[in-house]
Amino acid sequence: MTREVVVVGGGIAGLTALRQVQKQPEVNAVLLEASSHFGGKIRTTNFLGRPVDEGADAFITRVPWGIELCEELGLDSFLISPSTSSAYVLVDGVLRKLPAGLVLGVPTKLLPLMRSRIVGPLAAIRAGFDRFLPDDWPGDDESVGGLIRRRMGDQIAERLVDPLLGSISAGDTDHLDAALGAPQLETAARRNRSLIIGLKEQAKASAHGQTPIFLGFENGMGHLVETLVNSVGDADIRTNTPVTAITRNTGNFVVTTNQSSIECDAVILATPAHQAAQLLATCQPAADRLSSIEHASVAMVTMGFKRSDVGHSLDGSGMLIPRGEGLLTTAASWGSSKWPHWADEEHVILRVSAGRAGDTRALALDDNELVETLLTEVANILEIEGDLVEWRVSRWIDAFPQYAPGHDRLVAAIERDLRSGMPGLFLAGAGYKGIGIPACINQGNQSAEATLDYLKTL
Repeated sequence: MTREVVVVGGGIAGLTALRQVQKQPEVNAVLLEASSHFGGKIRTTNFLGRPVDEGADAFITRVPWGIELCEELGLDSFLISPSTSSAYVLVDGVLRKLPAGLVLGVPTKLLPLMRSRIVGPLAAIRAGFDRFLPDDWPGDDESVGGLIRRRMGDQIAERLVDPLLGSISAGDTDHLDAALGAPQLETAARRNRSLIIGLKEQAKASAHGQTPIFLGFENGMGHLVETLVNSVGDADIRTNTPVTAITRNTGNFVVTTNQSSIECDAVILATPAHQAAQLLATCQPAADRLSSIEHASVAMVTMGFKRSDVGHSLDGSGMLIPRGEGLLTTAASWGSSKWPHWADEEHVILRVSAGRAGDTRALALDDNELVETLLTEVANILEIEGDLVEWRVSRWIDAFPQYAPGHDRLVAAIERDLRSGMPGLFLAGAGYKGIGIPACINQGNQSAEATLDYLKTL
């Protein structure tokens, strides 16, 4: 008997789930995407005549799922790594180069930290005390900020770790679950008395010594999405088809769209958590919990300049802006230094970000106001004179889920609610068990496996 499965959401998680499910000949799968394009927060468009990403421009290799999918799709030969890994942080209005020995912003070498002048001498010495302090873990559900502050002090947390990790999740590390938001740090701290010693032991045991930390594509991350869509070309995939409700009758689901209703045996819901809550209004406990997952918004302005108008050498991948600097800018990727193929000899490209948890100022500005404000800040820091050659605004509204301490237990409760109230419906996406492209790929695969296992019970 042929079983019917509906995948809601055409981001990387939904596409991956569809690809796995439709491999089974006895399953008929349909994917519904509300917008006109696939990929979710992955989008590559032309800028200065070149494909430049509007969202993520690479994926991390510390976990295997991104590389594995690229290999399965025959894309591994197209992968490229950034040409530079060095970066800067703004401290009291001055750019300081990040010191050697950082792991997710945590310094593992005292001398480079002191030479960097990012933190004061006493703060650097305080960070070094981590090696000698007793194990003072307070228990479960610790935040990243809590972990760093108790082991290394406030300045390390505020000038290094929060700007770095906060720029990835658009979050506040004082409210970011350590186990989910920075598992590398949490594992090191749990397995060792000293965070520094734990991170050094991880480095020794790591098999990634010669592997780039990040990988991308010369044609942008949209290359991955396009190839993934082509790999499921024989499946029924529909754009501009927003789902308005998901209900469960005796024995099957009804997925209602703006055009029709589809009956099916199982559903993979690969949308942001707040959208999933709206679609699952008939399963109130799960909907309420899904609604409690907070999200942050980010605006990214891609800027093109004449190279001769930029006073700074842009000798790195970009700069981080701590909250304490009081600027609207949160980070700036020096795109044409990080990815030299993004620009020619005459131009440079920057990707400037604004917005994070607790800072919604960018939402109140229209595009022109946003560009003007960020341009003023960046031009002052990087000694830029002259006008923009080209600019582009990309707004990612409520696109960054915030993993508060205890997030894993919240997700487990949501899954229990669904098993009870809507058996046969499975979740996937950045809101649940990991942000970033590889984590979403993994969740897509896991939801597909759970769906196929469920169908065997019918």
